[in-house]
Amino acid sequence: MKGEQLFKKLVSGRAKGPLADVARGGLGLLSMVYAQGATYRNQKFDKLQGVTRASVPVISVGNITAGGTGKTPMVRYICQYLESLNMAPAVLSRGYRAEDNQDTIIVSRCGRLEVTPAVSGDEAWLLGKGLGHTSVVIGRERAASAQVATATLGSDILVLDDGFQHRKLARDLDIVLIDAANPFGYDHVLPRGLLREPLDGLRRADVFVLTKTDQVPADILFGIKHRLGQLAPNIPIVETIHKPLGMQTLDSWERNEEAQASLVVSHKFLTVSGIGRPESFQHTVNSLGYEVIDSLDFGDHHEYTTDDVVKMWCTAFAKGATAIVTTEKDAVKLSQMQAVHDLKIPVYVIPIGIEFIKGEEEFKACIKGVGKKDTL
Repeated sequence: MKGEQLFKKLVSGRAKGPLADVARGGLGLLSMVYAQGATYRNQKFDKLQGVTRASVPVISVGNITAGGTGKTPMVRYICQYLESLNMAPAVLSRGYRAEDNQDTIIVSRCGRLEVTPAVSGDEAWLLGKGLGHTSVVIGRERAASAQVATATLGSDILVLDDGFQHRKLARDLDIVLIDAANPFGYDHVLPRGLLREPLDGLRRADVFVLTKTDQVPADILFGIKHRLGQLAPNIPIVETIHKPLGMQTLDSWERNEEAQASLVVSHKFLTVSGIGRPESFQHTVNSLGYEVIDSLDFGDHHEYTTDDVVKMWCTAFAKGATAIVTTEKDAVKLSQMQAVHDLKIPVYVIPIGIEFIKGEEEFKACIKGVGKKDTL
C-alpha cells in the first residue's frame, strides 16, 4: 500500500489500533496549528489586505478539500460556455508540477498550445489541449498572470483554476466544488484530514457544485446538502456527475480526435491512474460496461518512469488483461513516453466531461451574469 493510501486510511479512521490512535493524535495537534494559520490568513484577506482586482471579471473554481473533485472538467465546461457567448476567456493556473511556475508562462494562446506538458504541468496543458479559443496562463502570482492574459492575450474574462484559497486575486464569482464521495475531508484540516481550511470558509462561496453525485446513495446526498445549508445558508447548490465522453486510443487522443461514445471494445482492461481518487476512475470504466480485470493505482500527479511502464505490462500480462485504459491526466504524461508507444498492448483513454443533474440553467445564469459585468 502506497503512502497516500496509508495516509487516507489513517485519517479516515479505517486504520485501527493504538499506533493509529497515537498517529491521529499527533496529526490532530499539527492540524490545529494549520487551522489557526488558515484562519488568520483568511481574516487578513477578508479585510482586503493584499488583494488585487483584475481589469476584467474573474470566476474562481476551487474546493475546500485536497484531492480530485473534478476541477479540470468544470473549468473546461465554463470556458466552453463562455466561448459560446463570444467571450475570450483565459484560465489562470498555478501550474502544479510545472517545470518552473515562478514566472508567468503562456501555455496556450487562444487554443494553440505553445509549450510541452513538462513546462506547464499536466492539468494546465490538458486544458490548453481541450479548449478551442481559450488561453491558458500559469504562474504562482495570479495577479501577474491576469495582467498577461488581459494585456497580451486580449482576454475579457478570467477563470481562476483551483482558486478558492488563492485570495490575492479578487473574484466576482466563487464556485466551490464538493466531491459527494468525500465532501468534508474527514472533518479535519490537514494533516489530520483533507480540509485545506476550516469548514466555515465555505461561507465565502457563491455557488456549490456537487460532483460525482451518482457515486453515493440519495440519503447521503440529501445529508450533504443539508449540512452545506447549515454551514453556508442560502448558497445555491447544483448537482453534477462526471460523464465519460467515450473511449479512444492513445494515438487518436494525441491527434485531438473526438472520443467515440459508442466504441465497442471487447477487451479485458487493466485500469492505470495517478489521480486523487482512483476508485472514481474505476467506477467510470465499469459504468461504461467494460470488463476490468485489475487496477494499477499510482499517487496523485505521479511522474511516470520506464519502470512504471514495465510494471503496467507485467501486471496486464499476469492478470490476463488484453488492454490498458487510463485517464486524460495520465495520458498527458504517458503519451510523451516512447516506452508506452512500444507496448505490445493497446492503450485507451477515457475523456471526462461534466453533466448537470440539477441546476444547469441556474449555474449558466451565474456565469453569464459575471460575463455581462464586462460590458456595463
